[in-house]
Amino acid sequence: MFTGLRTRLDGHRQRLRKHWYKHAHKIVVGGVGGTIIFLGVLSVVTPVPTSLTLGVGFAVLGTEFIWAKRIIRHAKAYLKEHLPDAQAGRIDRLFAHVSRHSKRVADLLHHHIVKPLTPRRKRVKPPEPVVVIPEQVKEIP
Repeated sequence: MFTGLRTRLDGHRQRLRKHWYKHAHKIVVGGVGGTIIFLGVLSVVTPVPTSLTLGVGFAVLGTEFIWAKRIIRHAKAYLKEHLPDAQAGRIDRLFAHVSRHSKRVADLLHHHIVKPLTPRRKRVKPPEPVVVIPEQVKEIP
C-alpha cells in the first residue's frame, strides 16, 4: 500500500537533493514572510499597526506563493466593498506601493542570500579552431 508513496517520496527527495538551490528562493522568502506575519500576530498586543504588518508579510509571501496573492486579492476586494468610495483610490495606491516594495525585498533576499549559495556553472571554453596548412605540392616533371 505504501510502496507507491515511498517511491514518489524517494523521487522527490532525489530531485530536491539535486536541485536544492532552485528551491532556496522560496524557502528564504517563505521564512522572511512568515516571520513578518508572526510579528504581525504578536503586534496585536503592542501599539504597532497590526494590519500593516500583516499586509507587508502577505505581500512578501505573495511574490512567491499563489495562496498569499489570493488572500491579498480578497482583502483588497473586502476593503473596497466596505470602505467609502473616497478611500477606494487610497487602497489601490497602498496595495500597489506595498506590492512594489515587497518585490524589492524579495529581490534583495534573492541577491544577497540565495545567489551566493547557488553553485556556479563552469564555463566551457570553446575549442580553438584547427588551422590546416596545406603542404606544397611538388610539380611533376
